[in-house]
Amino acid sequence: MITERIFGEIKGIQIPEVTLHNASGMEVSILAYGATIRSVIVPTADGKRVDVCLGYDTIEEYLHNTGHFGASIGRFANRIGGAVFDLDGVHYTLAANTPPNHLHGGTHGWDTKIWNYTTDPDGNSVTFSCKSADMEEGYPGEVHAEAKFTVTEDNRMVIEYSAVTDKATPINMTNHWYFNMNGHASGDVLGHKLQLLADAITETDDGLVPTGKFINVEGTPYDFRTEKVIGTDFAEVRALCTAGYDNNYVLGAPGKFKKFAVLKGEKSGITMTASTNMEGVQFYSGNHIHDRKGKAKAEYHDMSGMCLEPHHYPDCVNKPDFPSAIVRPGEKYYHHTEFKFS
Repeated sequence: MITERIFGEIKGIQIPEVTLHNASGMEVSILAYGATIRSVIVPTADGKRVDVCLGYDTIEEYLHNTGHFGASIGRFANRIGGAVFDLDGVHYTLAANTPPNHLHGGTHGWDTKIWNYTTDPDGNSVTFSCKSADMEEGYPGEVHAEAKFTVTEDNRMVIEYSAVTDKATPINMTNHWYFNMNGHASGDVLGHKLQLLADAITETDDGLVPTGKFINVEGTPYDFRTEKVIGTDFAEVRALCTAGYDNNYVLGAPGKFKKFAVLKGEKSGITMTASTNMEGVQFYSGNHIHDRKGKAKAEYHDMSGMCLEPHHYPDCVNKPDFPSAIVRPGEKYYHHTEFKFS
């Protein structure tokens, strides 16, 4: 079942919220602003309904959405070093919105667009669409992008991103939803149990831009190949270079659909199993959420939620040995990720 309502207005333009419901009681709500996931309500074994997605109650809060809560990210997710890249002999300069680097599509990425949408009640899905103009944020090519969200009867949330272009351009989409398997207002995620099926991470510089090298996770605090409580090595990670986990994990061949993570809420008993066709995933432990108000007057703080963002490797446009994110006319970008709840 699909329901719709007007969530708010931006400069006189109404912003719909579309909610997908299944017979088990799972609900996923997405805003037309930024194709943003606002809530993910999961039924538990004891009959409760838990919202595992951090978010806000007003459109005004999303307009000042530091942290990109729930947003669909484009044209390029994650970082591009120096906010520059070369393609087919042309040098392109992008917005350095995290100086000196480019992050999540720039100052006005796709998370700030008002997307059009169509619903498919038979498939229990909604498809959002937007256009990105040639040279928008410095990128070549006019791009038409879609974001399709589906809720299945076996409690899977499916995200499918696709895009076509009229000029060669990098495309790298993801969703930046923050989840807490115990509930969005339940405190930090450091007690969650996480398994990440990756043998390596991409080494980064101090600006979290990949150096082009890989680090084997064995014997490091980044090793989640066997289920581990997230907080186990958290202090050691913080001492190394960052405020917590913010790393691209290497998942294997691009285009091959595979399970990459299992996340368990230690209080709720909710388990999320994640699969994708992307070759990398950014594990971000919510280090810079900072103190803020969330839905239903919830108090959010650092580590109140975490992200698993499947995508191409960060800065792959400047790393010829990384799998390519370049899409050319006649080709189609396609990203497929599923989150199954039990």
